[in-house]
Parts: sequence; structure tokens; C-alpha cells
Amino acid sequence: MVNKVILIGHLVRDAESITGPRGPVTRMRLATTQYWRDADGNHRETSDFHNMVAFQRLAEICGQYCMKGRRIYVEGRLRTREYEGADGLRRTSTEVVLDHMRLLDRREDGVQDAPPGGDEQLAGTAVPDGAHPDAATTAVDESQPALSGAAR
Repeated sequence: MVNKVILIGHLVRDAESITGPRGPVTRMRLATTQYWRDADGNHRETSDFHNMVAFQRLAEICGQYCMKGRRIYVEGRLRTREYEGADGLRRTSTEVVLDHMRLLDRREDGVQDAPPGGDEQLAGTAVPDGAHPDAATTAVDESQPALSGAAR
């Protein structure tokens, strides 16, 4: 069975980081927008909003670099949780548990505020400039620390 999510969108707000009982946890919210023309030729758009959560080292990286408005690429899996709300009603929440995250834009002053190691996917594999994130290779500069969602 497959449970895989790939999204590209803009962050709705700054990432919120906390330290949980098992280590760092970062929550984020991503907007994906779809554009089309209606039957009358008018431009239309609709946005979907996705709750995301990252753990361990990836949570630390997301907490540091994921700011409101940034465009990011994420891979992960869907997880549905049930909980009891403050009003006593049973609720469910579906979120994307992140495995990989990549910053897609650069800062406005032209300097990319990514971790050391150049244009490196934040999951530990290098992606050449202009390449699609799915075209990741395993050629990582060994002189720089690899960043991964898993604790090393």
C-alpha cells in the first residue's frame, strides 16, 4: 500500500516549533493554489490548505527556515488523528507528516538563507539548480553535513 503526499505551495504562517517528549516538533500550514479559466474565459483560482508536521532534525530545520510566504516542496505521508476538543466533542485532524522539505525560493536580497552545503535538498540528497526535486541524486558533498529528517 502507498501513502505518499507531494506538495508545492506557500507557507501561510511562520513555522511553530515546540519540544515534545520525543524531541523537536514543528507544525506548519501550506497553501496550494489551482488556476483555470471558466466557461466565460475569466481567470479563476482556488486554494487548499494543508496542515503539516515535522519531527527531529527536519523539525529544527523547518523551524529555522520556514517563514510565512516562502515557497516550499514537501514529501510525506497522510496521518489522521482523533482527539477530544475543548467542548467535549470528538474531532479528527488530517495532516502531512514530512519526510523531506526543500526551500524553492531565495531571499529578496539575493542571498539564499539555506543551511551550509550549497543547493542541497533538506533531506540529505543534492538537487542541481533547475532540476525538478524528484530528480534528486545521491551525490552529496561529503565536506558538508548532510541534513535529514531522521536523527543521525
